[in-house]
Amino acid sequence: MMPTFVAVLTLMVPLWALAAWPQLDVPAGARVASVGEKIRLHGAPMRIQRVLVAQRPDAVARHYRAALGPRYATAQLQDRLVLSQGRDDYFITVSIRPLGPKLTEALVSIADAREARQAVGRPLGFNLPAASVVLSDIEADDAGKRSRQLVVGNAHAITTNIDVFTRELAARGMHADGPPLRRSAAEHVQFYKGEHREAQLIVMRRDGQTQTVLTMIETQ
Repeated sequence: MMPTFVAVLTLMVPLWALAAWPQLDVPAGARVASVGEKIRLHGAPMRIQRVLVAQRPDAVARHYRAALGPRYATAQLQDRLVLSQGRDDYFITVSIRPLGPKLTEALVSIADAREARQAVGRPLGFNLPAASVVLSDIEADDAGKRSRQLVVGNAHAITTNIDVFTRELAARGMHADGPPLRRSAAEHVQFYKGEHREAQLIVMRRDGQTQTVLTMIETQ
């Protein structure tokens, strides 16, 4: 099965080294991992770190509050605390949530706000069903693989969405790889393959609305 390109993200970010990008110190003893490389969200470059700390969430929150300084915004969500701050031409977000009694995860994302403004209105390069809304557009270039995930919402039937996205994939040299993995009145899952490329199409309908998640991977 092809790798899942998640939206956890809500907070996704690349990690190509630019000295001007702000950085936050991590808590002592933390384990730090990058989430992909050269990632763009809606055309804007971002960076993210996944930080695992053997401490309680309140201790991790104190660390990041001190790292951000006196001016930041706070949002308490159902399962996590989110700290955010605008700094020069960047927007910093720290999402803190417990994973266990003494294990906390912090997702630290930094977005280039200047390039985000410049990316507004850029061509999508992908034909969508009429009156569709792009909910998420994530691109990544990591270790010889180019990935893109589109999340699109509209009021059209599942079959209409399948027809449009299948045509777009065919124009890129990808065709259905066997029968659908799942098919019902509420959900359709299909894999596509081409030369050095593959895709997964998930179309779901609920309460009169349809959401499509298209993940494309190209091997260089």
